[in-house]
Amino acid sequence: MIKTAASILGCLVLLLYTKTAVAQSGDPYKDSLLRVVARSQPDTHSLKAATLLYKLYFNEGDFKNSLQYCRQALQFTERLGIPEKQARITYSIGLNYTNQNMYDSARYYLDKCVTLPGSMKDTMLLVQCNNTLSILSNYQSDHSTAISYLMKSVELLEAVKSPDLKGVMAQTYMNLTNNLIAEQQLEKGIAYGKRALEFTGYPDEQRHRILVHLDLMDAYIKQNQARDAGRHLDTAVQLNQVLNNVVMANLVNNNKGIYFEYINDLPSALKAYKLAYHLADSMQQDLVRGNPANNIARLHFKLGNYKEAEQFAHAAIGVGTRTHQMKILADAYSLLTNLYETTGDYRKALKMALLNKRFADSATNSATQKVTLSLEAKYQHQKKEKEIAELKADAAENELLILKRNRILLIGSLCAAILLLIIGWLYKISKHKQTITEKEKKLQLEHINFLERQQQVVSLQSMLNGQETERTRIAKDLHDGLGGLFSTVKMNFSVLQYENPTLKENPLFQKSYEMVDTASVELRRIAHNMMPEVLMKLGLIQALQDMCAAISSGRLLLVTLQAYGMDKRLNGSSEIMLYRIIQELIANIIKHAQATEALIQFNKNGNRLTITVEDNGRGFNMMDVDTTKHSGMESVRNRVNYLNGQINIDSRRGIGTTVLMEFLINDDELSLP
Repeated sequence: MIKTAASILGCLVLLLYTKTAVAQSGDPYKDSLLRVVARSQPDTHSLKAATLLYKLYFNEGDFKNSLQYCRQALQFTERLGIPEKQARITYSIGLNYTNQNMYDSARYYLDKCVTLPGSMKDTMLLVQCNNTLSILSNYQSDHSTAISYLMKSVELLEAVKSPDLKGVMAQTYMNLTNNLIAEQQLEKGIAYGKRALEFTGYPDEQRHRILVHLDLMDAYIKQNQARDAGRHLDTAVQLNQVLNNVVMANLVNNNKGIYFEYINDLPSALKAYKLAYHLADSMQQDLVRGNPANNIARLHFKLGNYKEAEQFAHAAIGVGTRTHQMKILADAYSLLTNLYETTGDYRKALKMALLNKRFADSATNSATQKVTLSLEAKYQHQKKEKEIAELKADAAENELLILKRNRILLIGSLCAAILLLIIGWLYKISKHKQTITEKEKKLQLEHINFLERQQQVVSLQSMLNGQETERTRIAKDLHDGLGGLFSTVKMNFSVLQYENPTLKENPLFQKSYEMVDTASVELRRIAHNMMPEVLMKLGLIQALQDMCAAISSGRLLLVTLQAYGMDKRLNGSSEIMLYRIIQELIANIIKHAQATEALIQFNKNGNRLTITVEDNGRGFNMMDVDTTKHSGMESVRNRVNYLNGQINIDSRRGIGTTVLMEFLINDDELSLP
């Protein structure tokens, strides 16, 4: 059964229809605000203008400019000495980063907002921070952590018991319902959903009720209770008719298709999916277009309409590519694989299967890759050993021939002593042949040495690939094993604390909760460092951007990444090697260079890739230091050699260090487009 899209729209609908009068004022109004912000000396007017600008750009969906003026407003509050406004502006910065999927930066500012004095007495702001942090956890499929943040919001709201906050309470219960159902805690999810339906008379009540009824439909389908699922779907349909909201109509129709497909009414399901798709198309909203497209393609395939199935699968791929929705891409490529295999087009089926593998579950990819690399290494090793053995046998045979030839020449010279001219002529011929044979022997020995070096490279490749495969396996085991266990313990602590308020005063309970939370965060950090998920799914440049943002957020080292000509991804093995090289160089800068700034630059021109890493640290004397004796730099050199690249290090005391690497990239080393 296809999971409902309520978990996505529950957060997004709040943003799609929040256009304000300020956002509709037009360019003249925006220009006047920009002129006020541009004053040489900031004052309360420029602070107000910057605040209006970041809200205006946020409502327009221009999160980059919104973030710029958020930062400027925060600087104005610091220079004007207005700390009471810092908390809400800091929250707005975190919200902007959230909408740009920059998880580490968003979490940094949201956590900082909670600790500022201005948020301590602002219950609404604290609830907003917790709810946004739960959205961040949802983006990373960490539903247990999302539940923990939402439970904090429930605790704050129930302590205040203000009728003005009941809409926020209903929304918080709604989010809890969605996360509990996603965690397969269906009974608890249903219980919170029913509590959310008890609130009435608050803004956006109808829309929230629709989302809750759709979540309850999803839960009852998972419990195989078709009657209850249909009852909640009917209620959502009736509420949507009164609401007349296009976004909600899209969501309701997609869930109607899910229900009809569950009861095996495929024509009705197809009709509902098509209506949902056309509604999303009319709004030009890719975020809610991918699921209906895949659903339509799947049903057409079941019904034998292969042409229509192919059309909608490609539409889903376009949506998934633009919005970076990996699940949409994986499902679409899986369907196309089955379709082309059914129609006998095995070349396309193979291509689609490879693309599906690229976006499929990382654990499956890891196991498949491990087996493939092991078999490939064994085959290449066996092949090289056979070639070396054959060349050594040829060399031994040639040596025996040389020995026999020398003996014949010696006997011939003794027998032909009386024929000095003939002996001299034969001797010259013999020496000439001997020289040629020795040259051939030398060439064969050089060839043997070359093959032995190739074998060493293959062994190094197998070792490095094995290390990366083991890193991936350990990171996956940590995240899915211990990570899931920690998440469950944290969730149980949160629910236990909520259900038994007296535990809040128990120091041992609170200390245990904090220790579990710290261990969970540290575990996720270790798993992320061993094999960042964004590296596998979005590629090298995005992974390095995340790493730079995480390091720069600590404010001890500002790391800047520049990439030119890196529009296409490299193959997975090359991207992992380059990521480890950059990771090791940055680690050396942090440990030894005492630098404040570092620059990473990628420049790809044709088939040549140049990578530069430089810092403004204390540097060192190249004559005094042997970099080959340092394990970190030795690891970097090994990985550069693995990629058949060249590395050059230039450092001067008091100026800094520059590491230059060059690689030749063949066309077949690029990923499929």
